[in-house]
Amino acid sequence: MKHGALMMITAFAPSVAGAAGYYLPNQDAYATAKGNAYVATADSAASVFYNPAGMTQLEEAQAQAGVYSIVLGNSARVGGVETDVKDELQMAPHLYYVSPINDRLAYGFGLNTPFGLGSDWGRGTNFGSVITEARLAYLSATPAIAWEVTDELSIGASISVNYADLTLEQAPGGPGSYLGFDGDGFGVSGTLSARWQPHEQHAFGLLYSTKSTFDLEGKTTTNIPGLGYDGNADMDFMAPARAAFGYSYRPAPGWNIEANIEWLDWDALDTLTLETNSVPGTTQIPVAFEWKSSFIYELGASYMTENGYVFAAGYDYNENAQPDANFNPGVSDADRHWFNVGFGRKMDFATWMLSYQFGYSNRTVTGATGAAAPANGKYEARHNALVFSWQQDF
Repeated sequence: MKHGALMMITAFAPSVAGAAGYYLPNQDAYATAKGNAYVATADSAASVFYNPAGMTQLEEAQAQAGVYSIVLGNSARVGGVETDVKDELQMAPHLYYVSPINDRLAYGFGLNTPFGLGSDWGRGTNFGSVITEARLAYLSATPAIAWEVTDELSIGASISVNYADLTLEQAPGGPGSYLGFDGDGFGVSGTLSARWQPHEQHAFGLLYSTKSTFDLEGKTTTNIPGLGYDGNADMDFMAPARAAFGYSYRPAPGWNIEANIEWLDWDALDTLTLETNSVPGTTQIPVAFEWKSSFIYELGASYMTENGYVFAAGYDYNENAQPDANFNPGVSDADRHWFNVGFGRKMDFATWMLSYQFGYSNRTVTGATGAAAPANGKYEARHNALVFSWQQDF
């Protein structure tokens, strides 16, 4: 029994459903409405996340608070049995503040959730030996600074202190059983960015953020008598490096059209290590991911009327990062389409924005092997999300 459970625990993964692995790019309602094509515009407090170099565009202090809320609509057909993930409303808040220092310098701070979410399939599925529940709580605290080198070029930098809390559960003993891991830890990442606007109508943005590594300290637990898995455990974990490039075009007053391409270094998520003192004679267990790097393609447009009403729409396409061989329904990653619309109002000293997002994907998995083999099947995603942001000028 212990040997069988040891094989199952190697299928554990940071299995949080969304898109592009467990990356969560929707950190501002206006940017989300434009398909997150915002790295070249970056003209609000949300630039702390999207492109710190854009902070130099703000002529006065500005704060923004908001929340991304989503109901994941994952379903699976495995071995002729259909299963739906449990319906639940999940939220990821964001908070930003930016202030000019002088005509050339600006500083900012952000508190947000760029990775995370979770999925609960229940303990009665026929792929429970791979995953039953997975959750990632992730929080980044980010101070940032920007310098306007010339009237056309600004550069920015930030450093993020990141907290991750990962919960994973399987049912290796059949329906109703569980074997779980829960651990948390801190990591650090950094960002460099630039924004170049050679003409009033044209702007370019560039950003690179390093990966963040974690040693998650926690424990493993089980309800299977005599299994011997109750005890302290540590697990490697990471959030990938990412790079983004964007071009913004303003064809007429009130209009903004932008296209971005974003890259996530999932190749760095290879085979991690789970260390535990709960299995006699076993201290290190390899956890194979072997993901592949992926791209996100983002396109959006917005229009603001003369009296301040804002309309925006966008589309983004997220490439799958999770190969069949190590497929995990907790992630259910796939080539996914996101359709976005938003509406808001810019007033004298405040701006609000409300956006809706729909995610769509279908995937058939036939090549899952080893401990992941029970997950072979068909997977659909129909996600619905709302984002609200309130921005205050001072």
